[in-house]
Amino acid sequence: MPLRIRARRRLIAPLRRLLVLASAAVVSAPLHAQEPARFDTGIVVGGDWLQANALPLDRNAMQSAALNVSFRRRVWALDAGWLRVARTLNTVQGVSVSAGPLLHWGRVLFIPAVGVLGGKSYASRDSTGYDWVGPNGLTGHVPRYSYSSAASAGGGVALTVECPVYRAVGIRARAAQWFFSGAPLTDDRPRTLVGAGVSVRVGR
Repeated sequence: MPLRIRARRRLIAPLRRLLVLASAAVVSAPLHAQEPARFDTGIVVGGDWLQANALPLDRNAMQSAALNVSFRRRVWALDAGWLRVARTLNTVQGVSVSAGPLLHWGRVLFIPAVGVLGGKSYASRDSTGYDWVGPNGLTGHVPRYSYSSAASAGGGVALTVECPVYRAVGIRARAAQWFFSGAPLTDDRPRTLVGAGVSVRVGR
């Protein structure tokens, strides 16, 4: 093989390897840039469906849900919004405020929080219903409901797990334990909420 050809090949081989490495860097850089960052700063708007563990059976009612705006600064979050807790015979809803730290694990955020609520409670009770006995000993019950409402206050703890999935959109799961006041909720004050939702970052 002529000396000139061998020298040319020795010169081209490193250039080829350099081009391959440069091409790989160009291809991988946009993919890395498109990875969504965790939502630990700015303003995040979220909505949650919270009826995974208990449904408002036997009535046509809007299910348990929450809407909130979260103001975040790296290590803590302050949330304000609206919360509705619906069960078979009662409902609590109102304005909620909560705060807690932001715990990081990769792009995933764990957000434990303590919150308070101010609003109203509504309850239905089968207070004047009656039982009946028909032919052949057949029995039944006719419900007659009374309705009441009153101001209600509440306090609770929650844990939210949130992960960004595409640009400014993320998904999250939430579990919470609340306790509410109000005359309609006598002997039935605790509420456990489990559900999932969506987060949208609207400001940095």
